[in-house]
Amino acid sequence: MGIKGGRNKLKRVAAPRTWDISRKSDRFIYKPLPGPHPIVASYPLGVVVRDLVGMAETGRELRLVMKTGKVLVDGTPRASPSFPVGLFNVVSIPVEGASFRLIPTPKGLSPLKVEGDEGGKKLCSVHTKTKIRGGHFQYGLHDGRSLLDDALDLAPGDAVLLEVPSQKVLAKVKLQKGSVGLVLSGDRAGQTGKIRDVKKGTISRERMVKITLPSGDAEIPSRLVFPVGADSPLIGVGAQSA
Repeated sequence: MGIKGGRNKLKRVAAPRTWDISRKSDRFIYKPLPGPHPIVASYPLGVVVRDLVGMAETGRELRLVMKTGKVLVDGTPRASPSFPVGLFNVVSIPVEGASFRLIPTPKGLSPLKVEGDEGGKKLCSVHTKTKIRGGHFQYGLHDGRSLLDDALDLAPGDAVLLEVPSQKVLAKVKLQKGSVGLVLSGDRAGQTGKIRDVKKGTISRERMVKITLPSGDAEIPSRLVFPVGADSPLIGVGAQSA
């Protein structure tokens, strides 16, 4: 009889090419659980802690650290090494005094060490805007969060700066001319620059963003441009700026 559903194991050689890991050290690696990020746009939490930032040497040591609630994601304790973490998630290990934010690079997501109160801040992009009962607006964010706030006046593609884990809105950024945008994918991933124009989409072509980057001017689909500030990034994104 065939296996129903997906396998709960993942071989290193079969892991997404966006994962910056050794392919031949061990046979298997943690597989992300279903969650707020797809597998190609996330890492299992255990891989970040052990393989990327070196805060644990073995799987046994990693499980012990996590079961005792010593690893936080956006300020919330996570006990599963398979919990998926993605763009701008902050992984903190308070006993070590270390916090890391996942940022985009041409090779995929990479951890950036953050200091001070930046570990309690997170940028989230708006993916959906829905009018619900009572005439209120609900915003769906890129990491699975939702916000009910009629005063935000945002549209899909815009972004909010949140205090985590409370989800208090600290600031908002529009995807518009003059804002600072961060490229999420491709050879220019991780570069920031001034947005020169946002061209409306059509039936046959998606919305495009004209942006000035260190590598030159470019026109990029809006889904690959993350607004990170009005004049400068609201948080450290470790990016090259124009």
